Amino acid sequence: MKNKMVSAARGELSLDLSIENIKLVNVFTGEIYPAAIGIFEDKIVHVTRPGETALEAKQVIDGKGKYAIPGLIDTHLHIESSMLTPWAYAEAVLPHGTTTIVTDPHEIGNVLGAEGVDYMIKASKGLALRILTFLPSCVPSAPGVETSGADFTPEVIEELINREDIDGLAEVMNYVGVIQQDDRMPKILEAAKKAGKIAQGHAPTVTGRDLSAYLVSGVDSDHECRTGEEALEKIQAGMFVEIRESSFSLNAAAICEYIKDKGYLPNVCLCSDDVKANDLLQRGHMNHVVRRCIEEGISPVNAIRYGTLNAAERLKRRDLGAIAPGRIADIVLLENIETMVVSDVFTSGKQIFSDGKLLREQNKVNPPSRFFNTVKVPDIKEDDFTITVEQKGASKAKVRVIEYDYAPGIPTNFMEVTLPVVDGEIVLNHYDGKKAPLNYIGVYHRHGKNNNKTVGILAGYGIEEGAVATSVAHDCHHLAVLGTNKKDRALAANRVKELNGGMAAFKNGELVAELPLPVAGLMSTATAEELAPEIDKFVNLLEREIMPGKNPIHRLIAVTLPVIPKAKISDLGLVDVDKQEIVPLVLEVV
Repeated sequence: MKNKMVSAARGELSLDLSIENIKLVNVFTGEIYPAAIGIFEDKIVHVTRPGETALEAKQVIDGKGKYAIPGLIDTHLHIESSMLTPWAYAEAVLPHGTTTIVTDPHEIGNVLGAEGVDYMIKASKGLALRILTFLPSCVPSAPGVETSGADFTPEVIEELINREDIDGLAEVMNYVGVIQQDDRMPKILEAAKKAGKIAQGHAPTVTGRDLSAYLVSGVDSDHECRTGEEALEKIQAGMFVEIRESSFSLNAAAICEYIKDKGYLPNVCLCSDDVKANDLLQRGHMNHVVRRCIEEGISPVNAIRYGTLNAAERLKRRDLGAIAPGRIADIVLLENIETMVVSDVFTSGKQIFSDGKLLREQNKVNPPSRFFNTVKVPDIKEDDFTITVEQKGASKAKVRVIEYDYAPGIPTNFMEVTLPVVDGEIVLNHYDGKKAPLNYIGVYHRHGKNNNKTVGILAGYGIEEGAVATSVAHDCHHLAVLGTNKKDRALAANRVKELNGGMAAFKNGELVAELPLPVAGLMSTATAEELAPEIDKFVNLLEREIMPGKNPIHRLIAVTLPVIPKAKISDLGLVDVDKQEIVPLVLEVV
């Protein structure tokens, strides 16, 4: 029996589609030349020699001299961080030339366990966007210093990793556990190895012998490089470094400065990680990451290679990442390869985007009803935010404070501050030192397993008045409340509970802004076009009324993530990230 693909490649069967009159970006040779692309069913079966720009087919599309590049591949992201469900996410990124993504559903996994992961997989089927789901490796992200809604033990991982709809092991965030070989992480990595699945990395500030140990464990990628020095060391060690441009972490400038004169690097990829729906619409997706690399001195062809061929090689997908015979026909047409503005998108041989419009709606799978009831906390009272000392007659207390924006590559660290004690309560409003004012933070377990709560102190968060609460608090996603006075903090926290998840800000007892995210307290049911203006409105009001400065949402949602150096807070207490230990808030009372 003859192979139809072979017959179509030879010209014995008619091509289904030809894209003529294009400038082909050849990611193998780095050349750009006039050509035509022949497609049969979902595969590319023939690409003409340089200068030949026509092919006969049942359907012929004139590329009008545009650049043709492979479909862009995002090697690491979390759909939940867009605040969209999968179908809405697909509709948001396809117009920007993204045709394949690797998603880690650990956000919803921390809230709803395997059921949450199952929903994300089911909702990803039947879309024009190819969604590769990697199994969350760290639920919770740091066992022993936080509690989540689920626990993906080595036994759970071993059971789930063999599923056909699981494509790999997602970012191994507990790098301390890997390097120090605790009882948990080596077993998780071994399960992935036995299943023949690749393991993604997460290794902020890990260098030297510890980096070697991490690589020897079987983890070979990292998207957490915030400095060029760190990225170059990891590239030199053979690690796949994923240049990240998210809504919160903008790493292209620092990394590209160190690699732009190195020529083509086969182990550099691109990712978006956490990008909100409004940013997807306003600046783009993977085309934006490619553009940022070009702006920072990477040649356009090499930047495109990072987002296509290199990504496919990293994923061990020889059927993706290039416009060549035998590859899946994921093709993007561009007016200009430096601006990366997309005019047409083809996925699996079908035109999905043209003339500024998606040509078909994406398959919508609604979440189960119980996903809309996940903020399980008691009513929060003003007294819940009091920080007291037991020593009678105390006048001062030395405390640990989480300092934001500590140093390049280190978002947070602990600083020590001496504060007054009045009637047994530590008072913050007398502090006028470094990164004033100080703010309170409260973290409340919201998954119904216990009544854990922690109150801490922040510096550099910039809240002068009011409070803001969120059920999006990486990665365990407890209810976190930041602010000044107790009344506003209680109002904000209880409003998020009423919304069944999301964010809310109060000032002087009045609601300033809110952003409902009722699906697992993480996502909306809206489209990107519907949600984006709501996010913009919330951010603008938050910046103006509560948290001045850039990225208020980032400051809000990342302080609870105990796998990003060096100081964090969880439902169990203050976390020393490097040591993976709970440390006391109060150091000394006099």
